[in-house]
Amino acid sequence: MSFEDIASRIKKLENTAVKIKKLQIQGSTAIAKSGVLAFGEYVGSGTNMRKDAVYAKTKIMSARPTEPMLKNAIDYVIRKSKTGKDYINYSNEFIKIKEKSEKIIAEKGAALIKNGMNIFTHCHSSSVIRIFKKAKEQGKKFNVVCFETRPLYQGRITAKELLDVGIHVTFTIDSAMVEAFEVYPPDLVLVGCDAITKTFFVNKIGTDTLANMCKKNNVPMYAAGETFKYRDSVIIENRSVEEVWPNAPKKLEIWNPAFDTTSNKLIKGYITERGILRSVSCSKL
Repeated sequence: MSFEDIASRIKKLENTAVKIKKLQIQGSTAIAKSGVLAFGEYVGSGTNMRKDAVYAKTKIMSARPTEPMLKNAIDYVIRKSKTGKDYINYSNEFIKIKEKSEKIIAEKGAALIKNGMNIFTHCHSSSVIRIFKKAKEQGKKFNVVCFETRPLYQGRITAKELLDVGIHVTFTIDSAMVEAFEVYPPDLVLVGCDAITKTFFVNKIGTDTLANMCKKNNVPMYAAGETFKYRDSVIIENRSVEEVWPNAPKKLEIWNPAFDTTSNKLIKGYITERGILRSVSCSKL
């Protein structure tokens, strides 16, 4: 392999890692897909399989160590692969498994939606978007209330994607969450999840507040995501203070937790590729 080929391989891998780290690729699904494909391509096109696998896994995972599905996907490829070519093949196989799971989750989630419902969601979840789209395809009419999700405003992505397919959307600020239960009383709440453990799931900050409001108001809430987002333990990410206040006053301390944890006791269940589960105890990838 020439020096130019080696440099090109490294650059491709590093470009993916940088995009994940800088949130140019965001959301657990997009991160897992792009990350595992970059991992598989790097190892599969090299000459030292074991050394390349360690390097590529470290490089990709350091970009987002808080993403269990990315780690589980890479571990799946490593566990299955015997040759360099296997790394490419099993990376692509993961994508097929993921896409099949997405369709099942969309079907299971859409079955919960009835005509005339008010449905709340928070942040941007590709799993939840697919559920809404599937319900729309089934001819159901409903209103989605989504919150802005500061400080990066992922709720705006949700609102735009739903509007694009003709779903009625009401957009409001995060701090109006309590009042929204009075003005737009929800029949159902659907959120995504970045990670699942035996006792709680991890999602964008504000999810736990929403779940507690659901419990208080007796509103069913579900988290949508594959069982291979499961980990025994997870890291909760704090992000750059620049996201909250660029050029903030000097000596001002800013805290920017990106995610929170929500207890299984606060939700009705998980919408997964294995059906709707009360809890998840292991990864099925």
